[in-house]
Amino acid sequence: MKTSLRLLSLFLGAISISHAEVSTKSKPKAQEEPKPTTPPPAAVSTVSIEDISGFENYPKQIQSMVQSALALTRLELSYQYGSHEPSKGGMDCSGTVFHVLEFQDLKSVPRQSDEMCEWVQKKSQLHLTPTATAFDHTEFADLQPGDLLFWTNTTETKRKLPVTHVMIYLGKLKKSGKRIVFGASDGRTFEGHRRSGVSVFDFSLPKADSPTRFYGYGTAPGLVPAPPTPTPPAPAVIVAAKEEVRKAVAIVTEAKPEAKPEPKKTVTVEAKPKAPTVVKAKSTTPKKSVAVATKKKTPPPPQKSPVEKTIDRAVDSVRRFFR
Repeated sequence: MKTSLRLLSLFLGAISISHAEVSTKSKPKAQEEPKPTTPPPAAVSTVSIEDISGFENYPKQIQSMVQSALALTRLELSYQYGSHEPSKGGMDCSGTVFHVLEFQDLKSVPRQSDEMCEWVQKKSQLHLTPTATAFDHTEFADLQPGDLLFWTNTTETKRKLPVTHVMIYLGKLKKSGKRIVFGASDGRTFEGHRRSGVSVFDFSLPKADSPTRFYGYGTAPGLVPAPPTPTPPAPAVIVAAKEEVRKAVAIVTEAKPEAKPEPKKTVTVEAKPKAPTVVKAKSTTPKKSVAVATKKKTPPPPQKSPVEKTIDRAVDSVRRFFR
């Protein structure tokens, strides 16, 4: 009898459990609660341009962008998802960067962080940091103030490019040498204090055990005009050769201004002729000069008389005797 009662109770219990499961499955699941429309209260920090190391050496476009960003941090704007207008009292991360870039008169600025990253990748240069765990890594060698900074996996996403967060790099503080960034966030810190809203934040890389990763950085297209491409100078050897040719041409040009037929010049030669010659004038017109100089002819002595010849012979005989 007791065994029958136990079997009956077990049977009734199984029926009740089955009924409960059916009722649970047929009941619809509760909907997720919508995100609160009221933004969290603003708790922001700011700095001045005098606090930033080397600000005076920034390009003018970067100085203008940093100044406009710091001006927003003084408005006590909260973190408000989906907003890019300060008039609404707050903005989100990509909306804040979008507002600053448009204020710099940049055209076709994307609205989402992943689109901004793709924009930099296609029209500027995106520096990826897949292995960097510290700022002294070579992957951060090209980081400059004003660059856009991109993070991934800050929230769940199905985007083609897994970028979910963007901010702007401001540089280093003079006092501490720490790197700082500008943007909008609800939970990041500045100098050890949790911040929320449009603010200045510490630039820190995610920890090794965090699912969040720093993705990369790059300059916004069109923000800084590209420097003019210099004309490559000619090799030194070619330049020297051209200079030598130029000097040679100048010397020749000065020596021979124009090729004109030169009149024949009379060359006066002083030389002794083999035999004296007498030049006869062919015409009555006197010549201005005689080309060849000649010696005057000595006239022959007069004929001696027989007496003088006899005396000379006698003198010669006496001279020969005394030799």
